[in-house]
Formats: sequence, structure tokens, C-alpha cells
Amino acid sequence: MLTQTVGEASFFSPGGSSLLFHKKLEIMMKLFLGWFMLLAMSIFMLGFFFHIQKVQLWHPWKESPTQTWEISQMQRKLILNSTCMKYNLTNQAKRLNPHVAYQLFVMPSHKIIFCSVPKAGCSNWKRIFLLLAMNMTNETNALDNENINRSSVLMNIHSTPLLRRLISYPSMQQLELLNNYTKMMFTRDPFERLVSAYRDKLLHVNPAYTERFINPIKAAFQKSLTSEEKVTFQEFVNFILQEKMNDVHWRPMYKVCDPCRIRYDIIGKLETLNQDAAGLLRSFGVPEGLHYPTFKKHKTEPRTNEQITKEYLEKLSEKQIEQLFKLYEIDFSMFNYLSNI
Repeated sequence: MLTQTVGEASFFSPGGSSLLFHKKLEIMMKLFLGWFMLLAMSIFMLGFFFHIQKVQLWHPWKESPTQTWEISQMQRKLILNSTCMKYNLTNQAKRLNPHVAYQLFVMPSHKIIFCSVPKAGCSNWKRIFLLLAMNMTNETNALDNENINRSSVLMNIHSTPLLRRLISYPSMQQLELLNNYTKMMFTRDPFERLVSAYRDKLLHVNPAYTERFINPIKAAFQKSLTSEEKVTFQEFVNFILQEKMNDVHWRPMYKVCDPCRIRYDIIGKLETLNQDAAGLLRSFGVPEGLHYPTFKKHKTEPRTNEQITKEYLEKLSEKQIEQLFKLYEIDFSMFNYLSNI
């Protein structure tokens, strides 16, 4: 029992105990370092995965193609009304917000009130309403791209005095018109609309937006105001999240049109434009040859779509995306763009 080899004895002698301790410590340090590296890599990959997943979880909502236009309208209104109650937006002030009244266009000839949501196809709808107001819908080629390019009124549709805003009417008459006219609005996926606004207003030369938004953003990020360097999408988003930029082109749609106070008869979507436009134009009694125009201001650029939107969202941090979801939370819910979030 007392007989031990030299190798065995060395581990039980005082000097052997010290050697064993250091050997164990060395092994433990190697294991700890290995586990630490594995944990760090896992955290990095997990964060990257969640950021990518957050972008991938966003996906434009698509309505069932088998639904009739009338059924889809009923569903949209039910979802809208339930969201109004969920967020307690039904108890609105008696007086209409002037910012909302400014976005409402009145067509007395057809008893229509249209809420203009920028970056949701509103320009081309205004062109249709202008033809209705001027009783020119029999000219079915009037909204062809070539004809629009030739017409200064149709090109500069936002500044024409031929389309009257609701805010130009006395307050009592505003309420009367809202109670008696057919009211309609169009929506768009909040993130696609945001990207579209950035591409249109901040990437192109626009003196009004340069003064109001581009220069302040450049100054905040210490960029030269005279340089041609563009404001990045990340910088644009940061300013929106800090509530320093309140513009109708990226203002939440429910704030633009106030659908919890104004009961819209027709709620269209840019995503189902063909179906919605066909149903609406039929209700307006226009000839079959007159279609919703395909006109686009920046002809050489592709329209903002799902793929382009994803590319821009991938430039943002996970925190920025979460904050944007929060900012447009009511829009996502109210207009049923939540199915893939």
C-alpha cells in the first residue's frame, strides 16, 4: 500500500501538489478561454441573426386575390375601427384638425372627398379627379404618360387651383360636406412609404427640402452644407426618430387623414391598386378606356418596392428598426400591414 512509483509519489509530495495545481489551472484557463470565445461568437451571431430576422420579418402585406372588392372594403373598415378603439382614438376633438383638412380635396361634381396621403399614389389620383372636375373623362388617353408630360397642369398637379381643399370652406360647411360626400383614402406599407419619401425628397435636388431638412441633417452630422454629399438613410431615420422632422410625406398615415374621426367610405391600398382603382373608376362612371395612370416623376429610377425597401432597412441597426416599428405601430395595425411582423 505504501509502495508508490516515483511518478505517483511526486503528485502527493508538497512539490507535487503545487505542480498538480498549476496543471489544473492551466487546463481551466484554456477551457475558460475557449468557452468565452464561443460565447462571444454566439452573441455576435445571435445579434446579427436577430437584425437580419427583424428585416426579414417585415414583408409587404398581400391581400387574398380571391376576395371581391366589396368584401375587402368591409374587412379593412372593421380592422380600422377595432384599431381606433384599441388605441383609444375614437374620442377626438369636435373641430377638424386644420392639417387634416388641408389634405382633403373636394370634388363637388361627383360628391367625393379624397384624403391625399403622399407617397401612396396620391398624385395620379389627383390627375383623375382633375379630369372629373373638368368633365374630360371621355378623353380616355388624357392620362397617358405622353399627354401628362405635355400638360403643365397635370404635371404640376399639387399646385393647381382647380382642385379645392376642404380647409378653404367655412368650418360648418366642412362638417356638412364630410357628412354627405363619399370619402376615400389610399394607404401604403409604412416602411415602403418611408423609403419612397427618402428617395424622392432627399436624394433629388429639391430647394424646399434642402432648406427645411437636408441642411439641418448635414449640420447635425457635421457635413458641409455646400458639398454634394447626400444625406444617408441612417441619418434621415435618426432625425425622424428624434422627432425633429415632421413632414406630411413621412407623417404616420392615421395622422394625415384622421380615419378614427372621419369615417372613410373607401379605403384603398397601393398594394391592391389595380383592383381598387377598377372598382372606384366604375363607381365614378368613367369610360372603360380610362385607367389609373402609370406616370412616374423620376422615370429612369425603379419604383420603391419590396426589394429596394429591404436593402434600405438592412442599413439600419436593430434598435433603429424597432423604433421605426414603434413610430408606425398604429399605421401597421390600423391598415392591416401586421401579417408578417
